Amino acid sequence: MVQPLEQSARSIVKRLQDAGHRALYAGGCVRDMLRGVAPHDYDIATDATPEQVQALFRRTMAIGAHFGVINVLKDGHDFQVA
Repeated sequence: MVQPLEQSARSIVKRLQDAGHRALYAGGCVRDMLRGVAPHDYDIATDATPEQVQALFRRTMAIGAHFGVINVLKDGHDFQVA
């Protein structure tokens, strides 16, 4: 069964991909999944620019935009998209 956090992460990846961008899970969530542990957060790597990410999602914070990182807020969770 897919957990709500994972479902939210999947929807972000899908929206990026549907817009023509590459998007994959990155960081600790990948390690956790390989170890069979449920991730506590999901980071997403993409070829979309910070401006493109902000245009695709209604609720974002440009906390690390100068590093190419946008936080996407979805379903009460915060996802770093870089």
